[in-house]
Amino acid sequence: MNRFLNKTIHMKLQTKIMLLMIFVVFISISITVFYISTWRTNEIKEETEANIMNMATIIANSPVVIENLGKYDNHYLIQDFANKILKSSQDIGIIVIVDMNNIRYAHPNEERIGKEFVGGDEKRVLENGERYISVAVGTLGRQIRAFVPVFDTKGGQVGFVMVSKTMASYKEEINKSLKITIVSTFIGLLIGAIGAFFLSTNIKKTLLGLEPDEITRLYIQREGMLDALHEGIIAIDEKSHITLVNNSAIKMLNLNADHIIGSDIQEVFPSCKLGDVIASGKAEYYSDHTINNTLVVINRVPIKDGGKIVGAIATFSDRTKVKQLAEEITGVRQIVDALRANTHEFMNKLHTILGLIDLGEIVEAKKYIMDETEKHQKILTLVIRNIKDPAIAGLIIGKTSRANELGIKMKIDRNSALDRNTGKIDSSALITILGNLIENAMEALKCNIVNSKIIEVLIKEHNNKIIIKIKDNGIGIKTENLEKIFEKGYSTKEGSRGQGLFLVKDIVEALQGSILVESVLGQGTLFTVELPKEDGTHD
Repeated sequence: MNRFLNKTIHMKLQTKIMLLMIFVVFISISITVFYISTWRTNEIKEETEANIMNMATIIANSPVVIENLGKYDNHYLIQDFANKILKSSQDIGIIVIVDMNNIRYAHPNEERIGKEFVGGDEKRVLENGERYISVAVGTLGRQIRAFVPVFDTKGGQVGFVMVSKTMASYKEEINKSLKITIVSTFIGLLIGAIGAFFLSTNIKKTLLGLEPDEITRLYIQREGMLDALHEGIIAIDEKSHITLVNNSAIKMLNLNADHIIGSDIQEVFPSCKLGDVIASGKAEYYSDHTINNTLVVINRVPIKDGGKIVGAIATFSDRTKVKQLAEEITGVRQIVDALRANTHEFMNKLHTILGLIDLGEIVEAKKYIMDETEKHQKILTLVIRNIKDPAIAGLIIGKTSRANELGIKMKIDRNSALDRNTGKIDSSALITILGNLIENAMEALKCNIVNSKIIEVLIKEHNNKIIIKIKDNGIGIKTENLEKIFEKGYSTKEGSRGQGLFLVKDIVEALQGSILVESVLGQGTLFTVELPKEDGTHD
């Protein structure tokens, strides 16, 4: 039983529709056949009774029967008359004419003439002169009989006429009618089955060959995907009515989610110009619009079914957020921040020199310039000599300036070395990793009260991999938080988005590398990153 239920549950949609249609057609036809058969049986019965009653009445009113019934010597006249009627009528099987002594004057079997009528259902017509229909067993078997009294010219009853049809012939007629009905039923069922097949095939084609559970799964996945997107999505049909909108679009457009579906796009979002896309059939990309005082980038694409345009879809996203995300992913923000810090530190030193000159401390000003130049030159020489990638070199120099502003000493390991040929690892990936790890170290040192705040940086290129180590003597990380620091949105810093370390881990994993973090609470943290220069190559 369970096996059958499982098969039923997993039955294909086309099969289900076919079986359902056939079942419905079968039930409908069966009910129709039942009522038609019942009606036809009753109709045949009524027709038979009417025919034999009418025939019995005609015979009972015949002058031959009236004049000769009761005169047995003339029975042959009545018999000849009855035989002629039987031969001329196809619906009558038996004609029996009887006098008041219950003696037969006419019978299909001439041997039974002169003998008493049998059946036991003749008493009413003999005693009361009634006309009626009955069912009884006679000498020729079970019959349906019509009894009509015969009266002479003076009104006295002289006998009766019994006209009957055997039940065998009566049932044969009913069976013949039922056979026709049953054949018609099977023809109807066959036509219904063929119709069900074509209908189910058409429905299957309309649903692109998908089963209900597949449609449900796709719908749930689509809803989840739309809700997960930060970009707004809105779609319309060929009549410019909204058919789809995600939560991001509802928030950006400040819409009422309960009444959005089915609304005209011109009333909801006139500046998106999706109607123009339907009219032209051409996609439009990266156009700028302002929505609720926010600059957004909109892409508009027509939706086609074969060669026919059946709608259009628009995606739009906050240009500012897109720009910020692009800068963060590509490392541009890290370089810009580093250069800004470098410029700021340079301006501070210029102001210091200007102040010494104003005070007349020329010797001190010269000494300050020489010290700063020597210190800066050492860093520049180390970085430029060992780091051949100018973007990475610029980032390290900028971060060094930023560290100086914060009272942090950033040490570049003398063993650091990076060639321009870094295999599959591009500069933007290294910028994002280095920039975020150094920035994370600076944040850790801001919260730590120590006399000497130090960040140690090592970036070393080997034949088949690049190793990056960033160490600080900051506040460290709690053991229970070590697994959380790479989660998106996780941060211990107020106002932070928690994207930095998540981005680092994401890039490292994309490059098939590894990242290890070691930390002692109150003493500091060490991040170690290993990146293979080619796919699947590790020391």
